[in-house]
Amino acid sequence: MMRTKDYDFSFSGLKTAVLYDYQARPKKERGSKAYVRAMAAEIQQAIIDVLLHKTLRAAKEYGVKSIILGGGVAANVELRAAIKKECVRLNLTHLFPPPGLATDNGAMIALAGYFNWLKGKTAKSFDTLEATPNLRLP
Repeated sequence: MMRTKDYDFSFSGLKTAVLYDYQARPKKERGSKAYVRAMAAEIQQAIIDVLLHKTLRAAKEYGVKSIILGGGVAANVELRAAIKKECVRLNLTHLFPPPGLATDNGAMIALAGYFNWLKGKTAKSFDTLEATPNLRLP
């Protein structure tokens, strides 16, 4: 995925590779703490490598001066450390929310919908729903 020219992230191939590796292991090995820990570390590092590579390539291509990490992934300590290290090396500003505020965007969207529902703002049908990208929370 790091060789593609786009900036898309999809880890379905990684999930499939992990499944096949898991299925190929003897039952005793795949149930061991050592295997689970090693696999978790490898998966995390593979994801960090892709996110970091594509983010830095985009930063270079577009001449950005800052990298902002958001969403639930911003709580990942290893990802934060890797991005911070590269930002320092490249003299880029890095902005991360405090880990307690690094939440999944889906939860934020649901919360925005809930507050608007409390105000009586509802769609008459799914056909009339429109995206409101600048929706404000009270």
